[in-house]
Amino acid sequence: MNSVRPRAALAFILCSFSGIAFAQLVDDFNDNDYTNGPVWSGTNALYVAVGGQLRSNSPGAANYYLSTPSTQATSAQWDYYINLKFATSGANYADVYLVSSAADLQSGVNGYFVRFGGTGDRVELFRSDAGTATPLIASADGIVNSSTDNPFNIRVTRDAGNNWTLLYDDGATGTYTTAGTTVDATYTAGTHFGIRIEQSTAASAVNNHFLDNVMVGPIVLDVTPPSVVSVTAISATQVDVLFNEPLNAAAIGTYDIVPFIGVSAQVLDGANPALVHLTPGIALTSGNTYQLMASGAQDLSGNPAPSSTTDFLYFTPDVALPGEVIINEIMADPSPVVALPDVEFVEIHNTTTNKTFDLANWTITDGSTIGTLPSIPIPPGAHVILTDDANAAAFQAFGTVAAIATFPSLNNDGDGLSLANNSATTIDAVTYALSWYNNSVKAAGGWTLERIDPTTPCSTAANWTASNAAQGGTPGQQNSVFAIVPDVTPPALVNAFVNTDTQVELLFNEPMNAGSLPGASYVFDPTIAIDLVSVSGDALVQLTLATPMAVGQLYTITVSGATDCVGNAIGAGNVLTVALPEPVLPGDVVLNEVLYDPRGTGSDFVELYNRSNKVLSLANWKLANETNGVIGNATVITSAAYLLLPGQYVLIAEDTANIADEYPLSHRDRFLQAVMPSYNNGAGVVVLQDILGDTLDRFAYDDALHFSLLNSVNGVSLERVDPDRPANDPTNWHSAAETVGFATPGYRNSQYNATPATSGELNIEPAIFSPDNDGYQDVLTLAYRLDQPGFTGTLKIYDLAGREVVTLLDNELLGTSGAVSWNGIMEGGGMARMGPYVAVFEAFDLSGKVERIRKTAVLAHKL
Repeated sequence: MNSVRPRAALAFILCSFSGIAFAQLVDDFNDNDYTNGPVWSGTNALYVAVGGQLRSNSPGAANYYLSTPSTQATSAQWDYYINLKFATSGANYADVYLVSSAADLQSGVNGYFVRFGGTGDRVELFRSDAGTATPLIASADGIVNSSTDNPFNIRVTRDAGNNWTLLYDDGATGTYTTAGTTVDATYTAGTHFGIRIEQSTAASAVNNHFLDNVMVGPIVLDVTPPSVVSVTAISATQVDVLFNEPLNAAAIGTYDIVPFIGVSAQVLDGANPALVHLTPGIALTSGNTYQLMASGAQDLSGNPAPSSTTDFLYFTPDVALPGEVIINEIMADPSPVVALPDVEFVEIHNTTTNKTFDLANWTITDGSTIGTLPSIPIPPGAHVILTDDANAAAFQAFGTVAAIATFPSLNNDGDGLSLANNSATTIDAVTYALSWYNNSVKAAGGWTLERIDPTTPCSTAANWTASNAAQGGTPGQQNSVFAIVPDVTPPALVNAFVNTDTQVELLFNEPMNAGSLPGASYVFDPTIAIDLVSVSGDALVQLTLATPMAVGQLYTITVSGATDCVGNAIGAGNVLTVALPEPVLPGDVVLNEVLYDPRGTGSDFVELYNRSNKVLSLANWKLANETNGVIGNATVITSAAYLLLPGQYVLIAEDTANIADEYPLSHRDRFLQAVMPSYNNGAGVVVLQDILGDTLDRFAYDDALHFSLLNSVNGVSLERVDPDRPANDPTNWHSAAETVGFATPGYRNSQYNATPATSGELNIEPAIFSPDNDGYQDVLTLAYRLDQPGFTGTLKIYDLAGREVVTLLDNELLGTSGAVSWNGIMEGGGMARMGPYVAVFEAFDLSGKVERIRKTAVLAHKL
């Protein structure tokens, strides 16, 4: 919150002084000059007047001061505004000298000063005896509690009888609290008023000390009557009335509680003379709202309070159970602003219809910072906005606000939040992620995450989305996406992780009832006994096996008897196949499909295919890219023991929800969300590495590999035609078919075409192909086999007139077998006409042996 300097308060003080006496010292620094009217001097280079305030200007650790002549020492009042915009400490504080025997505040002066901050983070009046500090009055510890903004008005009075009073106005609101009183007559004269700053090496303190609205003069005559600040029902037999200033103990007023209650006793608090304790004539009834009628209370100057009526609620707090108060809305990234304040907040909601809770000493935490909630009732169906106390005023117009001194700083891209009651019982917990917005524009800032169904105890991604409210969120009211969506879908197994030969983790597709998991049934086939079942996450269970799994043996695990968090029982057929992972070698797993030019701001993806007979684990494998022949940006795909069975696919993307939305035919159960290196549009290199960083596969992609007749390759993946052919064969890649939506995430490629078997000759498949990118026989694959190595070969396509159409191999060194593909595109880039074509394969070795084979295929077009 940007602090607002209390000019109105200064104007009121000056008006109060007029007609009594001229203030000895007044400076509001509006002229941005502290060297004239009045003159301040000292360590001048370490101060600056800017923005109508005196501000520190030290770049680092220092002890520095400014002072100005002032002889007011008795029958006096000192007023000023101070703000230290950092976390104060024993090495970071400010001393304001009310009375000093010398201009140099560092020379061991006699007098009095008020310390702001310090070890206790409080406001405290000291006497200075030749530089030795003697404490006189102190506020409670911890009232200077913000790490970014601590605006205070400070007022000190000393009457003719040397009675000192220290008051402070936390937040510069205009309402003062009395820190205490004392009597001290040690020093009755002085020469200067000033400020001395103690600053450490902490970067947060640099240029963040502010002083303003300085006024020193005779005690201001109080002509303002006291007023009621708050009325609080402490119990059925005690109601506390707080005034904005101390009361005369002989005239604390008259009171009545209506309807039909009355007041049987009234007592002024012994420690806080602004607080009156009332005893109702009849015990209050929980859940009722009453009115307090008050009049006649006098302040210490004899000003009588006018008659007033204040509503107050009495209730006996219910004990909250998990799910009865929920985290309902999260503003983690308020910038750029849509229409709400530029402030982080969390909204909580009472989901019950008949319970009222007191939030006193409840906590909200992100795991590192714990914020403690104040005493605020939250009735059935109510909402309360939680935010930092420095920003609470920004939400007053939206509803009930709980100002928290140490509100957690919310991470934009995911954080774990936990709400606990005053018994430290977790009432709700949410671990949100950027993907929960389901909208890339709103995820960039200014919009809240809203819970869809507050009645379900499950708080996963499916129950959250970005707000639809025009202002960016709905703090203090029902969410814009509110909908009651009963969960009647049973949970399902989605994956298994084999961590060791005796430890397997099972992942469910939603949060589970943790109490149901240890007693559920987990059956292995072939049989393995289970020693221990442990709940290791809200959707994860860990099995410890009695005997190790055998390498290469496939096991099935069948689960029954488990329930999700709302009680739906897992259905039949929840079976997964697992095995102990085997070492991976180059060629076991291949890069099978790549999307490097997604639509809009969508996600790239890389699909892997296990072409081996091994069970493999992706744990700590990496994806990388390559620049100028140098592999870089190697990024771990997952640290979990994610299994890839023989013949299985896995699709890796940073935003799997985006891929599922863009390609509806996707197999989402084969998706793995992970951080990926960047892959440039146009051209680049995808590198797959094992845990040691050795290359398992490498694919140099290029727009030229796409079907040349496409109008755009945006959102079109490149598919591997045959996973058994090398990645560096440009004819082994083709654009995904239009009929499947231009990509096949998680399942067999639309352009898949197995290399035909050969036996000492050239084989062609299919005999009739139709290169129209519809996913059906789009490419012609030509496979050859030779009886010995050492041949160099040429493979060309001719039309029936004998004209050369395209060269597929041009005097290339051949292996004993191989294959190439043709997509119907001629050498010049156009599509070949339909009709028969002749493939001519010629191979010769250094001994002069020549192989010449001709095969015919037909190119067909749709009619």
